[in-house]
Amino acid sequence: MPRNAQVMLAASLAFFFVTATTFTSLGYVLYTMVAELGWSKAAAGLSFSLLGLACGIASPLPPILMKTIGTRLTMFTGCIVLATGFLIASMISDLNFFFVATTLMGIGFTLAAPSPPVYLLATWFPRTSARMIGFYFMIGSSGGIAGPLIVGTIVGLTGDWRLHWLVMAICSTLVGIVCLICVRDAVKVESVDQVKGIDGEKPKAAATWTVRKALMTRSFVILAVIMTIVQLVVTSTHSILVAHIASLGEGAAPGAIAMSLLAFAGTGAKGVTGAVCERYDPRLILIGGLVLQAAAMLLLWSTPVVLIACAAAVLFGTGWGMAWLSAHVLILRYFGAALAGDMTAMATTATTLAVLGPVGAGSVADATGTYTPALLAFSILLAAGAAFAVLFLRAPVGSADEETGEDENEATGETKAVGELVPAE
Repeated sequence: MPRNAQVMLAASLAFFFVTATTFTSLGYVLYTMVAELGWSKAAAGLSFSLLGLACGIASPLPPILMKTIGTRLTMFTGCIVLATGFLIASMISDLNFFFVATTLMGIGFTLAAPSPPVYLLATWFPRTSARMIGFYFMIGSSGGIAGPLIVGTIVGLTGDWRLHWLVMAICSTLVGIVCLICVRDAVKVESVDQVKGIDGEKPKAAATWTVRKALMTRSFVILAVIMTIVQLVVTSTHSILVAHIASLGEGAAPGAIAMSLLAFAGTGAKGVTGAVCERYDPRLILIGGLVLQAAAMLLLWSTPVVLIACAAAVLFGTGWGMAWLSAHVLILRYFGAALAGDMTAMATTATTLAVLGPVGAGSVADATGTYTPALLAFSILLAAGAAFAVLFLRAPVGSADEETGEDENEATGETKAVGELVPAE
């Protein structure tokens, strides 16, 4: 097998695995663990939040490690850290040790995906990097479909959540070995900046924006707030959906199916939205995605029927895929290709606040005995985000959306070129 094909295989396998075993399936395992160990729902939500917080805080680590030890050992280290977190989770009885476990899972996730693999694919496939990265994200997202079903099978057949964590620790080590064998750097990482903005394209002209100037625009602030709301609701939904559907009276199995349906819809929506954004205004798609998510939360809040709750999960996943991808396309359109990497990183950093969602939802459930008040609050938040996008989200003056090739400086009469757009993937 050619080396670039081996790299693609290892990178996609790693992303599939970390997606399947962390965010999308943790909610199912927590449902079983909370019942057996007597933890509060708020404590369970905090463990989920620590997973997301660790991912955000550890995000600067991959470029640094890639420079010092190489991409292959960076991904291998991520798998071993992940395996350590799983192993600790398989042995715990104390909540504090589980917090350590989920923190290690978050760090391992960040080291294994997606930053190192995206760099690998961009350098191993210079002519088709966009296409290969698209395949990579599609395969990785499909881990969210498989994860809850895998957990449901292991826990359902054995009744032992500890065995699940132990199996995942072994599998993570095996994935690390695959990365060790298959992954090689096509281009040695000489600096941290080399890893940033690796989309294989260079703008033909300097952008009119600087990072500092772009951060001060109303457009960016609104997009960052909307992305934070979306991420908060998505993270919270992953942590509570199984428990909420189980409370409707048919056990946890339908919740696992709903989680897989949510991930399947989100994966499909992201794949379609990239192409749609090339023909239609991404702002309208963003608004539509927020409205769909708000409607899904309203359905989950109001329905006592498991089948309708599962349909709401599909609706939510579709809206999530539409909103998340279109927001990234808008950042690219508004601020140009030259700053796309930096601005996306800034927006993603802001979404770290989303880790408060699972804790808040758990606290509400502890106080009221149900997640429905939290679901209603999430619906209101998403509707407010859609309203802000309708009323206030516009392309900033001088953006690529407003100018096709040049930005006329009204104060000086000078003409500045704007960065060339990169087609949305």
